[in-house]
Amino acid sequence: MPRPFAIRTRRGAYLALVLLTVLWGMNWAAMKAGLRFADPIAYNMARTLVAVVFLFAILLWERRAFWPASWIAVVVTGFFQTTLNFSATTMALASGGAGRTSVLVFTMPFWTMLIAWPVLDERVRGTQWLAVAFALVGLVVVVEPWNWQGELAPKLWATLSGFAWGAGTVTTKYYQRRDHLDVVNLITWQMAMGSIPIIVLALFWPMPATQWTGTYVMAVLYAGVVSTGLGFILWTAVLGVLPAGTASLNMFAIPVIAIVSSMLIFGERIPGIEWLGIALIGMGLVILSLRAWWEARRDNRDDVAAPAIETG
Repeated sequence: MPRPFAIRTRRGAYLALVLLTVLWGMNWAAMKAGLRFADPIAYNMARTLVAVVFLFAILLWERRAFWPASWIAVVVTGFFQTTLNFSATTMALASGGAGRTSVLVFTMPFWTMLIAWPVLDERVRGTQWLAVAFALVGLVVVVEPWNWQGELAPKLWATLSGFAWGAGTVTTKYYQRRDHLDVVNLITWQMAMGSIPIIVLALFWPMPATQWTGTYVMAVLYAGVVSTGLGFILWTAVLGVLPAGTASLNMFAIPVIAIVSSMLIFGERIPGIEWLGIALIGMGLVILSLRAWWEARRDNRDDVAAPAIETG
């Protein structure tokens, strides 16, 4: 059975992880660029459809089971992972900075831990509470819920995206644990099912015409094929060699790349107080990443759920 981009060595896995981190980090700037030429709803539909077509091609190429084993799992994970997560990210990017949005979306690991407690009975322990505390304080500082002027709406959209991504991660793990689902099949079908509300909204919601420029086409293809399609292939290949805890170390680097690239490409500037919040969220991610890495080295056990696919 053919497997694209097979990785057989730890060195190859680490190189693939570095490449994947760069691809996902640059995706935020690519999406921001694409949104200059299309309504957020239209752009979201276009790049989601491209990703769905690519993933179905991979499903057929690898000759896996075509139909999903659990339609309930497809519908539930599709709602959180694709409909809500992708839509909220796009809305946040449409009116907010790519760097700030990426940081707020990457509160996902903390939402994952909190949701996994009642759903998966995975208790938050020790330094995980410290990481959650850093992240929540940082989230409040960045969002500034007391300030109803300025860019509050995109901050709330980005926070909702992080929550939805965390919920999608937990539901994916729940159904995999219960039904032993094929991850490629599940991700493909949940994205297809989750894209249906996005398509319906795009068909009936009044919005300006899309400007089909070369930049827009490249932005759609990058988000759909490179970041989501190729990124998913690389991620599953890396997890075939490295423990999830080690692989999840890239969670901290992705927002950093997004911030730097958005500042260089779009000239985005982040107010001083928000840098404090970003630093606090980053500290929480560092604590989680180091804990996952240490536990993976110690006994190959991983309490921090690594993302199954890129967000946004």
